[in-house]
Amino acid sequence: MKKIYYLIVFIIAIAGAAYYYTFIYAKNHHRNAQTESSIIITADSLTAAYQNNELAANKQFLNKALEVTGTIISINKDQANHITLLIGKADAFSNVSVTLTSTSPITKKPGETITVKGVCTGNLSDVIINEGVIK
Repeated sequence: MKKIYYLIVFIIAIAGAAYYYTFIYAKNHHRNAQTESSIIITADSLTAAYQNNELAANKQFLNKALEVTGTIISINKDQANHITLLIGKADAFSNVSVTLTSTSPITKKPGETITVKGVCTGNLSDVIINEGVIK
């Protein structure tokens, strides 16, 4: 009987800790890349760095705040209704994909130059920037 009691108390404690971390701690201790100093780079230079040596580029850019400037190739929306921008050269194999934090429409059009600030999360077929904000 005592073992079951301890097991129930343990499960309740774990569930409480998971709830606290998920809904309270993480919300109040969220990283704000917009207040961090950033690495300023062009979209073409960033994609070239990842194409030349992904490991070295990850050491330099992964999980860091970047301020990326480039030409808008396309403007789309993802499943969460966030605006996603593809920045770089239309004829390039790899570009920079930026997910903006705002769902508000942007005034820029494809073909125009834009500067965005966000966190680099690595390279898939494109270099990925999350939590982007237009500068």
